[in-house]
Amino acid sequence: MKAKQILSVLTILTICLSTKAQEKVHCIYEDCSFEPGQTVYLFGDQVQLREAPTTNSKVLKTLSIGSPLVIQEKHENSWPYKGVDHPFYRVTYKGIAGYVLGGLIALEKKVINDVVHFFGRSKTGDEDYLLIRSLKNDGSFTEKSTRLANGQFYLSALGNKGLPNIEGILFIDYLAEACGVEGGGIYLFQQEGALHQVARLSQISDAGVYYYWEEFIFPEDQYGVPGKIRYKKEIGENYNEAAEWEKMSKETKILVWNNLNLELAQR
Repeated sequence: MKAKQILSVLTILTICLSTKAQEKVHCIYEDCSFEPGQTVYLFGDQVQLREAPTTNSKVLKTLSIGSPLVIQEKHENSWPYKGVDHPFYRVTYKGIAGYVLGGLIALEKKVINDVVHFFGRSKTGDEDYLLIRSLKNDGSFTEKSTRLANGQFYLSALGNKGLPNIEGILFIDYLAEACGVEGGGIYLFQQEGALHQVARLSQISDAGVYYYWEEFIFPEDQYGVPGKIRYKKEIGENYNEAAEWEKMSKETKILVWNNLNLELAQR
C-alpha cells in the first residue's frame, strides 16, 4: 500500500477511534450513573428530599437549585422526568439522608467567568436535548435547551481561547466510540453572563469509505488567527483503493463573532 493510502487509512482510524480525555462522559446508560461518594448538585429547584424512593413519601426538606448532595447509592425505583426514566438516589444533605430523583440532579456543574451553569436532560419523541440552567445573582435562573445529535458527550469549559468580547466557551463534545457515530459537537459562547449557541460541527466517518470533518481553530490554537476563528471542513470518499480512486474536497473560511452572530471576516 502506498504512503498516501496508509496515511488516509490512519487518519480515518483516528477519526473513528479517538476520544477526548475529559473528566466524565454523560449518557443514558448504566455506566453513566452517579457513583457512591460523589458530590453532585441539584438541577431542579424546590426539590423535595424524601424519606423513601417514591413520589408520595414524607418530605424531609425542600432544597433549591445548586444545593450540594453526596450520593450514597442508587435505588431500583424510578420515575419519568422530562421524558426520561430516572432512578432514585439515596443522598445526604448536610447530614440529612433521604432520596432524590436522578433527573433532578445536575449532570455536571460548570463555572464560566463566575457564572454557574447546571446541566440536565430531556427527551421528546426520539430527540434528546441538553438542558442548561444558568444562575443569576438573585438566585433565580434561566433555562435553555439544545438538541443533541449524539446521546454520549462531554462538557468542556474552554476559556475564551483568545477571542475578544466573550467570557468563555462551552463545548458539548460528542463521544464517537465507533465508525458511523456522530462526532463533533456544539459550541456556545458566553457573553454578558448568557450562553449563546454558535455552531454545530459534525465529525463522522465510515472507515475506509467516507468521512466528513468540521472543526474550529481558535486564536490560541496552532495555526490560529488573532481575534478570529478559522473554520475547516474536509469531505473524503474512497471509491476503489486498488485503483487509488478517491475524491476529497476542502473548505476553509475565517469567521468573527460580532453582535451575537458568527460572520465572515471582512477585509
